This record gives sequence, structure tokens and C-alpha cells, in this order.
Amino acid sequence: MDSALPMLPSLIRLVPIPTDARESDAEDIFTSSLGLIFTDDLQNQHGGLDTLVAYKSRRFDREILLQTADVNGEEERRKFAHYVWNAGILMGELVGGVPQDLGEGQIKWWVSGEELRDWDVKGHQVLELGAGTGLGGIISALAGANTVDITDYPATAILEALKANVARNVPPGLRMKVKVEGHAWGELDNPFASEKRGFYSHILVADCLWMAHQHENLAKSIAYFMSPDPEAQALVIAGFHTGRATMAPFFKVVVQEGLEIAEIWECDANGTRRDWNPRRPEENAGERKKWLVVARLRRRIMN
Repeated sequence: MDSALPMLPSLIRLVPIPTDARESDAEDIFTSSLGLIFTDDLQNQHGGLDTLVAYKSRRFDREILLQTADVNGEEERRKFAHYVWNAGILMGELVGGVPQDLGEGQIKWWVSGEELRDWDVKGHQVLELGAGTGLGGIISALAGANTVDITDYPATAILEALKANVARNVPPGLRMKVKVEGHAWGELDNPFASEKRGFYSHILVADCLWMAHQHENLAKSIAYFMSPDPEAQALVIAGFHTGRATMAPFFKVVVQEGLEIAEIWECDANGTRRDWNPRRPEENAGERKKWLVVARLRRRIMN
């Protein structure tokens, strides 16, 4: 692309909210200023309480305007649902699909045509876990998913922001396919979980691996909600910003829940790919923020 920004951040534009609508706090002012202070530092989180985050979908030739959650208290802030992360942007790109007018040599694309079919959500039952702003679920609805359930931690501020984003970005004719639900990973004794056990053919998981103590709960939810159909899969993208050693063990934990890795690789914010290596030496903080792990999980085939 003709842009000085890496490809993922170049798809984001911040839209100011009038200052009398929300009062920014010190954390949000500092975060939104990082790109100005550290001009060579990749911006891997976007937004804050004083902006809407506009994602430019090249596939649908429109901007998706995302409201971030006005979180309250330390417990909610630690979920970091009040930002859009690069992993979520890449999820939107992949489930949305390649732009129709993408020609040879125009812009770099993330996956080959054959690989892209593995990320196609058209006609599928989609669940988004740890949705944040719900970008992956919203794009799934636009891309033709049969049903889309967008879930995150059951805090009022997070769920209200998700509902607002669905209302703003999903056309009325598609909105009946989309629901927002509260779901804490691993908590499966409730009406929503009982109703939707084994229901979803595609499960989206974007930037949810940074809390090592939640790996087991996340894996349990993925395995519980995934359809028994052998073609069902979880699509997982996560940044390395908390360190490879923190997030890599997740891919061992999922095996304990009866899942296996169908495909896994790494890419940076410009689409440069390399092999997945859980033991790769840790890069410095600035370098590892550029990189993402991209994986597809499925049920383990028992012999």
C-alpha cells in the first residue's frame, strides 16, 4: 500500500468523540499519544475513551466504526476490551476475505487463495470469544455467516459497547443473525452455554492468549462450543506483546481439551510470514509487538 504505516495500522483511523461526550483519563491520553512520542514504535492497540476506531474494510469498501468499552474498575480494565488490537484487525481481514479488485502487484495479501477458503465464514455458525469491540463477528455477519454470537466478559460496559457496534455496523436485514452474549471463559453452567454446546462451526479468538492463567478456561470454552463436525475449527490470532513465553503454552493446553493444531504460522503487521517457533528467543518489546501468531484448531481425530 502507498502508506508509511505498516499494513495493519494503516487500516485504522481514529474518529474523535466530542470532548463533552466522554472525559479522557490519563491512561487513554498517554496511549493515544504513543505513536507521536515513539514514531518508530508499531502501534498494536488503537482507540481509547475519547475516540471511535474506524477500520477500513477493503473487502466491503466501507469503514466499520467501533466504540470501545467505557470500562469501570481494575477487573474490567484488565480485560483490555477498550482497545482494538492488531490481531483483531487481521481477523477482520481474513474472515472478510480478499477485496474483489485486488490485482497482482497491487497490495500484499495475507494468505493464498487456497488458504483463504479455510477462513471463509459464509454459511457457517460463528462464535467470537473475547470479542472486545466485536470486529470479527461484525465482519462475519457482512461476509455471509448464518449466525453470529459475539461474546465477551459479562460486564455491562463491555456488552453495551458490543451492542452499539452491532447496531452501528450491521445492516438491519442482517441484524437478526447477530447476538451479543456475556461469557466468561470456562464458565459453562448457564443457559447460553447449555443451548449452544457443540453448535459452532467457526470460533474466532483474537488476542486472547496474553493471560496465561486463562489458557485452560479459554481452551475449555473452545472445545465445548465447537461443533463435532470434523470441518469445524477455531481461528486463533494473537500478538506477542506480552511475550512468547506467556502465550505459547496455550497451544499445548488445547491438546488436553481434545483439540489439535491444523495450521500455525507467524506474520508481522506487513504480512511477512515465518514458521511458528514456540522457542524462538524473545525479541525486544518493540520488535515483538510487530508479530502475530495465526492458527487454526480442530477436534483431534481419534484413531
